[in-house]
Amino acid sequence: MQRQHKEHSAATPHARPAEERNPFKVSESQWRPDAEIRAEIHERLNADPLLDATGIFVSVSSGRVLIEGSVENDEAKRRAETHSRQVSGISGHDSNLCIRKPR
Repeated sequence: MQRQHKEHSAATPHARPAEERNPFKVSESQWRPDAEIRAEIHERLNADPLLDATGIFVSVSSGRVLIEGSVENDEAKRRAETHSRQVSGISGHDSNLCIRKPR
């Protein structure tokens, strides 16, 4: 008994074009200046009453966000990363946040 092999087309649910896999793909209509992106991230971080953003530093270059610094716990780190990823117009996101050691 011979097995029949089905050919898998590119339309299978597991195969997606590269532009669909990149959540940071920015079209020309979504492009925003780096300073505007940075300002919105700072606004979001400072507006969160459960987050002390004084130890968080944000830089944006060609739409790519980098957040660095220290926060008090894992929850604060998660919140800061979430806020900075939700801003429209970013082309990528990196986080170098660390958890401060208790004194």
